[in-house]
Amino acid sequence: MYHLFGRVVHKRRILGEAERDAWVRALHRAAVFSGVELITYCVLGNHFHILARVDPEAKACGDGELVRRFRALYGESKAQWCALDADALAHALAHDPPETAERLRERLRARMGDVPEFMRTLRQRYTKWYNRTHDTVGTLWAERFGSVLVQDLPWFVALVAAYIDLNPVREGLSALPEDYRWSGYAAALAGHADLRAALAGCFPREGNEAAALAAYRLLMLGKGAKPKAGGSGCVDRAALLEAVRCGGELALHELLQLRARFMTRGRAMGTVEWMRTGTGGAALARLRKPPQPVPVEVLDGEELAVAHRWMGAGGLGIPNSEYPENSETP
Repeated sequence: MYHLFGRVVHKRRILGEAERDAWVRALHRAAVFSGVELITYCVLGNHFHILARVDPEAKACGDGELVRRFRALYGESKAQWCALDADALAHALAHDPPETAERLRERLRARMGDVPEFMRTLRQRYTKWYNRTHDTVGTLWAERFGSVLVQDLPWFVALVAAYIDLNPVREGLSALPEDYRWSGYAAALAGHADLRAALAGCFPREGNEAAALAAYRLLMLGKGAKPKAGGSGCVDRAALLEAVRCGGELALHELLQLRARFMTRGRAMGTVEWMRTGTGGAALARLRKPPQPVPVEVLDGEELAVAHRWMGAGGLGIPNSEYPENSETP
């Protein structure tokens, strides 16, 4: 388990909303490719934090998984790596001479299950996107990334995760952690299954995922209610007391409001049935690259879904073979 962090050169606050959106997409792509499990993350105007579990055994994957990870990182564009796209890689692994195919496997596997390679993939690809988008050149990051090895105990991981998810509150960017869109906690509330499970894993004694996330919210708000030195922001005491009264759980209308931020940036929104088999599904099917609807339970007896340009099967930025992503994103 590692706490990873980095900052923009000269501490410039140049990561606006579009830049943070792109960074989140790049993070999820790099994590899938590298076989890294994200616990949480937060990106701000000039720096980022990541809490991730990195298993060296992630290198030991078969050809099918290798192609899936390749597609997650590079999308469907041509000549992204060794003049190959994902389909060409699959063909090469299956039909090239054994020694040639094995060299391809080893070159890709060498980049997986490894912290420096994961961070190099994330930072280099994001820098290329940033420079291309803003017509700039040169380095974006101030120095080598920082890393802290974290003992993989649930309660300790929860403390580090809370520190990361509280960053926007500490900097005065949001009143509550769930109000800041570019964090792992906000993505978990928006329905990202992997992040919900990762944060819930920090509270194994809770009976279910919802109870675990409520416990995590109480932990965050309790830590965030005490201001740090230097006049940084903190959680309002009234908000903390209300959270305690509600057992840390968010009301259904609050969850809907939070998830609407993600939904309104999508291509379509409606009931799951309408999205998959009704008028909404028919309209999506006419797109050149139709996004996959991601269901979100928000009201008793109802289930909504959002079809997002960069929401894959996992919930954020992860393409699959059936619903490839736009290759213009990092």
